[in-house]
Amino acid sequence: MDDALRRARAVCGDQAVVLSQESVAGGGVTLSITDANPIAGEVAKKRPSAPRGSRPLPDGSSSESADLVEVRQRLLRSGCSSDFVERVLGPVKRIQSQGTHAIDAAAQVVSRLFKKPTSPKTSGNLRVLSVVGPTGVGKTTSLAKLAVLLIKSGRRVAFATMDTYRVGAVDQLRAYAEVLQVPLYVTHGGDELARTVDAAGDFDVLLVDTAGRSPVDTENITLLARDLERAGKHAILDTYIVLSAASGMDALERARSAYSVLNPRSAILTKVDETQESGAALEFFLRNGIDTSFLCDGQDVHNNIHRASASCFADLLLMGHIS
Repeated sequence: MDDALRRARAVCGDQAVVLSQESVAGGGVTLSITDANPIAGEVAKKRPSAPRGSRPLPDGSSSESADLVEVRQRLLRSGCSSDFVERVLGPVKRIQSQGTHAIDAAAQVVSRLFKKPTSPKTSGNLRVLSVVGPTGVGKTTSLAKLAVLLIKSGRRVAFATMDTYRVGAVDQLRAYAEVLQVPLYVTHGGDELARTVDAAGDFDVLLVDTAGRSPVDTENITLLARDLERAGKHAILDTYIVLSAASGMDALERARSAYSVLNPRSAILTKVDETQESGAALEFFLRNGIDTSFLCDGQDVHNNIHRASASCFADLLLMGHIS
């Protein structure tokens, strides 16, 4: 019923009045509606009638079905640009003409645009996964969430932190290590991290936390890149950049540019629960060729991380949250 009423408002606006309703197979509802606004009614009499279920576009050049209007509005509400919306709606119209509902067609198009990144192949040797990014984006919590996923898949995991700069950073990761019953190594610089990698040879994955740095702090970001490069000589190293969906486009661009020196394999998008406009960040990733590996939507390390998938992308862009 809620969905039907939304579509009714898309056709007739807030003046939509339900004349009758009928239940249909599968739990659906069919509404008979009218526009009770007498002024709108007079205007409608003076204009050529649009096809049933359609509405004029702002420029009056053509018409869109109520379903397409709904898809357009959902994408715009998610923070997507007008150009991106048109990029999605073009294929949606073709798929819809074959009998597919516009929302389902939009989900198909989105899934094709945002391809799931390939997972790194395991070779039986230690793999080092480091998380980097600006301050306050949730790197340490994201690292704990990754640990949970890896432990559930049967991997032997250890933590290492290079973040001895932020007050309480070591204690925060130590608390996660105790809960998850994994060892924690505290390192200072690239040489110590390299020795830690050698010491963690019995584990499958070493998860490395790093200090958050402002994108303007290019000196320390470059130093971090050198430290991780040393560690990469002792094991397979993958670096993930952690970015917040609640960040503005300028902040995302500055972070992308500053941290490109680390050659991140992929991105972890956090705080998608703190904004209704995650689509803006996902569009930014797509435009800049940044793969998204994981999406985080809360503080619960056991439940609020999702491997990037077509359904997750479609949920965020068309519903505003991950279902």
